[in-house]
Amino acid sequence: MSARLREIVRKRRLLVVRTTEQRGELAVQAAAVRQSLAFADLAWRGYHHLKSRPVGVAIVAATLVAIGPGKLLRVGYRSGLIVMAVLRLIRIFRSLR
Repeated sequence: MSARLREIVRKRRLLVVRTTEQRGELAVQAAAVRQSLAFADLAWRGYHHLKSRPVGVAIVAATLVAIGPGKLLRVGYRSGLIVMAVLRLIRIFRSLR
C-alpha cells in the first residue's frame, strides 16, 4: 500500500472516531434539551387541542372571567405539573410491559 493511501486510511479512521464522539456529545445535549422542552411541548399540544375545539376556548374564557387571570394561572401551573407527573407515570408503566 502506498504512503498516500495509508495516510488517507489513517485520516478516515480519525474522522470516524471524531464523529462517533461528536454523536455521543450531541445525544447528551439533545436529551437535556428534550427534558427542558417537555413542558413547552405539552403546552403546545394543549393549545392545538383547544384550538380545534371552540367549546373548550369558550370554557377557558368563562373560567378566566369567573375567577380572574392570576388565580387561573396558578391553577393552570399546578395542573400542568400534575399532567406532567401523570404522563411520566404512564410512560413508566408502559416501559414495564
